[in-house]
Amino acid sequence: MGMEQLYDVIIIGGGPAGLTAGMYTARHGLKTLILDGKRHGGKAAEAALIDNFPGFPEGISGKELMERFIAHAKRFNAELKIEKIVGLNPHGHPKEVYTREGVYMAKALVIATGIQRRRLKVPGEEEFRGKGVSYCSICDGPLFEGKVVAVVGSSSEAVEEALALSKIAKRIYFIPGAERLAEEALRELTGSPNIEIIEGASVES
Repeated sequence: MGMEQLYDVIIIGGGPAGLTAGMYTARHGLKTLILDGKRHGGKAAEAALIDNFPGFPEGISGKELMERFIAHAKRFNAELKIEKIVGLNPHGHPKEVYTREGVYMAKALVIATGIQRRRLKVPGEEEFRGKGVSYCSICDGPLFEGKVVAVVGSSSEAVEEALALSKIAKRIYFIPGAERLAEEALRELTGSPNIEIIEGASVES
C-alpha cells in the first residue's frame, strides 16, 4: 500500500472503546479507520457471559456483543483492519501510523489500546480461558456462584477480586505467590470465613 490514503481519524485499538469511538466519528461523516493488531473486540470478546450490559437482561456472550459493536461501526462506514502497528508519528501533519503492511495517514489519532492482562503462562491457561479461567470478577463472577475458586496474585486488585468473589463462591483459595501480602490485605482476606490463603505455593497448570 502507498501513502495515498488519508483518513480524518485513525483509531488504534479495536476493543469496546475503540469501536465506540469509531462508530461516533464515522456517524458524523468522518473518514475513519480502526486498526487492531490481533482482532477487533478486544478482551471483552473473551468473556463467556456479559450480564451487566444494558439491553441484554438475559446476558450475552462477549463474542456476540463485540460482533454487534463491529456491525454498528461498519453500518456508518468505519473501516476496520487487522494489522500489526510498528510505529507512530503523532506530531506530523498529517499524523502517520506505520504497520507491517504500510503507512496510514490521518488528521487525528485516537489511542484506545486498552489493557493487557497479566498471564500466568502455565499449561491449560489458554485452553480454558473463558471456560473457567477468568481475569475479571466483575465480568465473569456470576459464573463462579457456589463454586470453589482460586485467585492468583498479591496486588490490591487481586485482593479486591477475591473479596468480591467470596460473596458468591463456595470457597476461595487465595494464592499470593512469592510476594508478601500487606498487613491490611491480610486482615481483609482472613476476615472472610470462606477465603483460605495458600502461601508459598505456585500454580503449575
